[in-house]
Amino acid sequence: MRRMLLLGSLIALASCTQSSGPTLPPTIQSQGSPNSSCYVVKQTPTTVSATITFYGWPDNSPPGNKISHPIIHKHAGGDGTYCNPTTFATEHANNSEIPYGIKIYVPFIKQYFIREDLCAPSGPKSGSGSKGCHGLWFDLWIGGNAQSKKSAVFACEDKLTPNGKVSVILWPDSGEPVAYPGPIYRNAPPPDGTCDGKAEGS
Repeated sequence: MRRMLLLGSLIALASCTQSSGPTLPPTIQSQGSPNSSCYVVKQTPTTVSATITFYGWPDNSPPGNKISHPIIHKHAGGDGTYCNPTTFATEHANNSEIPYGIKIYVPFIKQYFIREDLCAPSGPKSGSGSKGCHGLWFDLWIGGNAQSKKSAVFACEDKLTPNGKVSVILWPDSGEPVAYPGPIYRNAPPPDGTCDGKAEGS
């Protein structure tokens, strides 16, 4: 599991589901109907250039879906939408710029993500071969479970990892397009599942 030290009060956490709950700070607002839940942090969107990699059930540390700092999920997950962004990890050094609870939008994947995890000491490997989550680097949860075929998950990660840095929006607005809501890697159809909406090997 990717570990971390608790973040201070830079970002407050909120379920946004019931008006009878704790008073929300002004940066956090409820979105949707009273019975819906949407974690919203209002900040000015900023576009950065960052390294993107992927991790899933078989190469999490340890293997599984545990995360170091749950915000809206108890385990790594999400469907990539604004109200249910998917888990991502980065390194300790990014805690001030990329705090736990920040949402990002990754245009080339067309999905939203939320920081709930910390890169493992060994770190992922980028498309250019560098390793370790150093610098502005986002390791995105790709999915998988105990029944996933390891080689298929790894093939999906490799297939989607860019060779260089790409644009990422920090604190994005809710109106960005979302493609293929749900886990990026899915077990069905067999034998190798799907990767970003397409059958592996296609």
